[in-house]
Amino acid sequence: MKLKELSKYILLVVSIASVAFIIDLISSNISVELSTKTILDINGTKISSLQVTYPLWKQVSSLVINFLYGLAAAVFITVFVVNRLERSQQNEKQAELNELNKAININVFDSLFKTIIPEEIFKVIKQEIIENKVLRREAKWIYDFSVNGTSIKCRMTTSYELHNVSQENVVDPVKLELDTLGGNKYKIISAKCLNTTGEILVQYNSDDIANNKNINVDDKQKNKLIVEYTINIPPESHVEYQTIFERSYEGNIVDAQITKVPVVGADIIVNFPEEYDFDISPMMSSKPRLITESSKQKIYRVEGGILPYQGFMYYLVKNANKDEEQTV
Repeated sequence: MKLKELSKYILLVVSIASVAFIIDLISSNISVELSTKTILDINGTKISSLQVTYPLWKQVSSLVINFLYGLAAAVFITVFVVNRLERSQQNEKQAELNELNKAININVFDSLFKTIIPEEIFKVIKQEIIENKVLRREAKWIYDFSVNGTSIKCRMTTSYELHNVSQENVVDPVKLELDTLGGNKYKIISAKCLNTTGEILVQYNSDDIANNKNINVDDKQKNKLIVEYTINIPPESHVEYQTIFERSYEGNIVDAQITKVPVVGADIIVNFPEEYDFDISPMMSSKPRLITESSKQKIYRVEGGILPYQGFMYYLVKNANKDEEQTV
């Protein structure tokens, strides 16, 4: 029921109740007739009683007053119930219409794209991108390489915002299995996850294990480090992640960085010894742009999107020219 119609009914209820009140007020001032009535009981004793006699129109007005009060209450209750029923039915119809539109849009979308690209490719795109409920924004991959005796130590810092782009809660189970692949083992230094209010949801510090929170770290296996934690993200909200790992390499370095969920916006920040050269081979839809370069630092910026299981290969090799200069 629209607000304008509802206002009319409320005005009607107030009018009826006002008329009833006025009649009630007038009838309360009507004079009555008092008379004494005498009767005999079974013993022949006279019993007198005071009798009040109301005029006929007073009795009629009482009936009218009760009728009007009842009518006002009935109209008010009826309007209230009808309004609630109409609102409930409208909500149900709107929900059904939304579901129908959603189903129609999905079917139209499916039918359209299946005519453009092979169905097998579309299934992958739909599963990994369209139906994906989370999105990483402003990822930062920071690599700090340093010489450590005969090896190169790499400190890898990964941070990003993980956004829930759906209309329902999303449970994000994270399981990192970092295999040595024949090299040296990974070591986790720290991990942290905060919600939008700054509350710590996940915390790990290798120097303060007693205060770790909601995280499992298995570093007992010979060739693998396993890190597990689970986060609940409310609809249209996000959390902030940061993890830091270390690993040592022998000789030149060839490794890769891959993302499992879509990323929008990323920075690749690399610090390395001056006697080394660093480069990357992108394996992503949006190509990184080199924005800063020096003899010991490179910074790349990815402005567009990175799809699931895309990333880049990176290389750190000893600069041959530097070796020749040192030999001379």
